[in-house]
Amino acid sequence: MITKRSIPCVIFSIVLIFLLTDCALAATSGTSGISTKDNSWSCSKEILITENAGKDLQGYPVAVVLDSSNFNFSEAKSDGSDLRFSSGDRTLNYWIETWDPENEDALIWVRLQSLSANQTVKVLMRYGNPGAEAVSSGEKTFDFFDDFEGNNLNELDWNAESAGGGLVEVKNGICNVSAPKVHAYDSSMIYSKKSFEINSMFVVKRMKVTTGTDNRGPVLQQGFIDQIDSKKNEIKHETELANERQVDLETIYRKQKNNLYDLTDVDVPEGEWYVSGIAWYEENNTRKVSWFKNGARDPKMDFASNDSVTNIPMHVYLYTASYKDSSKNTGYMAADYVLVRKFIGTEPTVKRISAQEEGKVSSESIYKNNSENSMENHSEGTSEQSISENNSENISEDNIKYSYKNRSENISKPQNTAESEPNSEESASEGVSQAQKKMTLNETGTSERPFSDYIGISGIRLSSPYEFDFSDLVNELNSSGIDTIFLSVNSEDVWQYERFVKMAHEKGISIDAVLLEDVNCTKKGTDDLCKNSLDTVLDYNEKSLAPFDGIVIYVNSSTWEGSKESTIDYRTLFQVANKEAKENVSISASLPLNYTASQIKEISPFVNSFIIRAYPSETRELNSVSGIVDAIALEMGEIRGAGSRGIIEISVEEGFKDKYSIQQLFTGLADYYSNDSAFLGVSVFNYDTYKGLPQTQQEEKESVISGFKTLTVILAGLGAFTLLKGKRN
Repeated sequence: MITKRSIPCVIFSIVLIFLLTDCALAATSGTSGISTKDNSWSCSKEILITENAGKDLQGYPVAVVLDSSNFNFSEAKSDGSDLRFSSGDRTLNYWIETWDPENEDALIWVRLQSLSANQTVKVLMRYGNPGAEAVSSGEKTFDFFDDFEGNNLNELDWNAESAGGGLVEVKNGICNVSAPKVHAYDSSMIYSKKSFEINSMFVVKRMKVTTGTDNRGPVLQQGFIDQIDSKKNEIKHETELANERQVDLETIYRKQKNNLYDLTDVDVPEGEWYVSGIAWYEENNTRKVSWFKNGARDPKMDFASNDSVTNIPMHVYLYTASYKDSSKNTGYMAADYVLVRKFIGTEPTVKRISAQEEGKVSSESIYKNNSENSMENHSEGTSEQSISENNSENISEDNIKYSYKNRSENISKPQNTAESEPNSEESASEGVSQAQKKMTLNETGTSERPFSDYIGISGIRLSSPYEFDFSDLVNELNSSGIDTIFLSVNSEDVWQYERFVKMAHEKGISIDAVLLEDVNCTKKGTDDLCKNSLDTVLDYNEKSLAPFDGIVIYVNSSTWEGSKESTIDYRTLFQVANKEAKENVSISASLPLNYTASQIKEISPFVNSFIIRAYPSETRELNSVSGIVDAIALEMGEIRGAGSRGIIEISVEEGFKDKYSIQQLFTGLADYYSNDSAFLGVSVFNYDTYKGLPQTQQEEKESVISGFKTLTVILAGLGAFTLLKGKRN
């Protein structure tokens, strides 16, 4: 009951909430908000953007092309710095790629907060304010951006390597990746510390410069790669000869390699800039690679394969090299800027309409961009103004341009692509919000998908498969969307698991073997046992009809050195596993809580992911989001810094009362790490204890999540996120 004395406090609280919300929205947008009634901007136009692929997009940049037919450049500032874009009451981030008022030509990328499948949003473009300051920002518009300001390579974003006389230099806003001396395989490269998901495009404004007497010049590469030291997943676009007239494409996925030679001709004179974009994406359940020159797709470079194109996250890189015969083909690749943006095969269309005649197209610039996707792990409330397709039917369709206005010739006329299926791998944060919504709304009794569908859970930890009927267990896992089992393996009798692994594989379920749970390999006298256990599993994988898909080495010591008399350490085991395991077998390190964080960096070159055991704690039970996040912050930071990925393993014995509380913890962790590329997911130890917990509180209150099978509810909270079936980055 609100008393008279409390009324002022309530009013103050409401006002404070509104103020804080307004500030938060302004901070989220990245640029200062402008009111639609602000008279500082004398001109405005409305733009309609329509999603065509049947996918919900978030954080998605779209290209807006301006020319003399749709924009009066004299009404804006000479550099375009007074441009502003907004949707609803939110200002949108953007980046001006080109602005040429003399030739009346401009290309601007505008980042949408969200765009629902098959829907249209209105974006207001404002200009005509002499006092406005520049807010164009590539960093805020794309997933990754570097225009190489200053005279040094940004070591927070890039790693650099060279061989022979190779050299990487940044001068006056240009990065030169060069092979300047006459050596066999003289080379240099830069590669990003951040990795990117499939449905991304790597774009570079680049130029080839030959400095030697051999006019073939250096070999140039641009592409995606998982690990520099062990190139097990890669997409390589390579050019050579004068004017880059030979273009090759190589793709590697695990053991499968595909080479395509002399596919096309860049046909750009040396010393002349052009924009090269490599798109890596999935469409209609098929993984694809495409190449774009100055925004125009070259169909000769199109390649599709689920066998030799990976879906594992990768870094981006640039590479320059001389020939192995010590030819004088020295030179370099100059890069003006690089960016990584989202890409889907059928991109949104952009149409300009006048503010006065919203139902008619006054002058249309449509860019059907074959660029970007891979949904950003960011769950934000959207203020874009959604318009149903029915409300925009009166907008006439015009020819779709596949190249930027006045930037280059059209390489080919595009083929219409079939509408893609909605992306089944939703972003973590989007999944969290949807899962929470379903858990609330399912009281209506409507049939819904399993909880695992919303947060991407795909794994389960088992100590022994013989406690369950093989056929029933595998079928139930498969029906619940569980596609990976972490199996505690007794290496003395590893062949006992072959039948179980084979059955699981037939159902599309992967099996990762967990080794050395009961051994501390740093103690004296354990070296032979540890090495033999690993060798036994590696030997099994070489000979078995059903090899393990991954090997998890369980670390039982907080340091490698252990006893001074120790003759083996865990690093040696990881090196052996990395070297001897087949290319399609993932290697993971399961680390105890408070593991020596500095050593994670030394392990990371030999593993594909880490598992952090967030238990037991000496001071408190770890069963809350805040407690777990604080306990593992240092380890996650080191994993993130090493460019690797981590799974958080929690224990049922940390005071969980029911399955619902564990599922809520999963939701909270997924929400907390929603923007963290280093976060793979959450796993539970162990299944035997978990299955003995009572059902959820909702079920006890007869408000159970409708459509969940009993075992689905049991299994939905177990395991890790996706990307565990193959080699993980």
